[in-house]
Amino acid sequence: MISSKALNTLKLKCIKGMNDTALSRIYSACGSLHDAFGLDFGSLTGLGIKKELAENIVTADIDEKLFERELESVHKRDADVLCIDDEEYPQLLKETETAPAVLFVRGRREALQRPSIAVVGARSATRQACDFAKKISQDLAEVGFNVVSGFAMGIDVYAHAGAVNKGMTTAVMGCGINHFYPEANKRYEATVLKSGCIVTEFFSDEQPNSWNFPQRNRIISGMSYGVIVVEASAKSGSLITARYAAEQGREVYAVPAFPMSKNCATNRLIKDGARLTEGYYDILDELKYRIQGLKEVDKPEAIGLQFGNPDDARLYSLLENGMLNPDELSTLSGMDIGSVTISLVQMELEGYVIREIDGKYRAAGGNYGQNSHSS
Repeated sequence: MISSKALNTLKLKCIKGMNDTALSRIYSACGSLHDAFGLDFGSLTGLGIKKELAENIVTADIDEKLFERELESVHKRDADVLCIDDEEYPQLLKETETAPAVLFVRGRREALQRPSIAVVGARSATRQACDFAKKISQDLAEVGFNVVSGFAMGIDVYAHAGAVNKGMTTAVMGCGINHFYPEANKRYEATVLKSGCIVTEFFSDEQPNSWNFPQRNRIISGMSYGVIVVEASAKSGSLITARYAAEQGREVYAVPAFPMSKNCATNRLIKDGARLTEGYYDILDELKYRIQGLKEVDKPEAIGLQFGNPDDARLYSLLENGMLNPDELSTLSGMDIGSVTISLVQMELEGYVIREIDGKYRAAGGNYGQNSHSS
């Protein structure tokens, strides 16, 4: 059942002519939206709110049809209305300049109280990148992170799929709760709701318009300690999310890509200062001192393996995240191709790696030879 506080805030959001700027000014001045109807005309205009809107607030001139429609949708979709002055509202997001005044939340909203990390990337991602996104998200969820993404095709949905295996996830949508986009990912909706939540700032009937997604991305980065970009093209929403992260003072992590790949813009992020990321430990090693409650998990694959040298261990670590050919391994590891080839031959003889028919290698015991797009 929607609380009286949430009901009041929803009414305020449905005031005729209301906009995000006005809501932000009221919250900044009062520290609350719940008491906005108690402000007089002079106080409201003093905040820079236009006279017509101030009059509508004072007289509580609500768009009744909109309000009733939103109330009906919230009940029908079993959603919560989370206000910016609620304790359950994500604290990091609350601290950003453009934090939405209201979030509509479906599922387990306790996920929003966990430390969050975003995993984003290309919709038309490679199989290896999808494998990596799924694995790093699973690992991060296991140590205690809420993995945040945008439920798009490609990297996003694999991030959610990995996280729910070991922990919690949050999907931030670019449409209202009466819509789902993309439709192809709706089959994962119940799983995400069981192990996390779906959130949006948009009214229930808002369509998944293209201009909503850049706006959505600031929430993904804003509620997270950092953003991991797995693959990205030169013009992509993932780079917008990374830009928001930098502007919001968040860490930007990037997975290196083969230079000839169409999704190699992550390499540019690294050149511009993003932290090169090869696994969950790169994030954990940096953030475990800032965040209480994270647990360091001994990964089974890291125990009991005796490599001849550190280079072998480094290559094996890369192969745990997906199949790679020697050239890709050389690029990602920084080793020359000759050294990579020697290490691969030795590890193949020792049973640590398997060479597939297409010339790519995978870690023995992994499942990367299967069709990874069946997540």
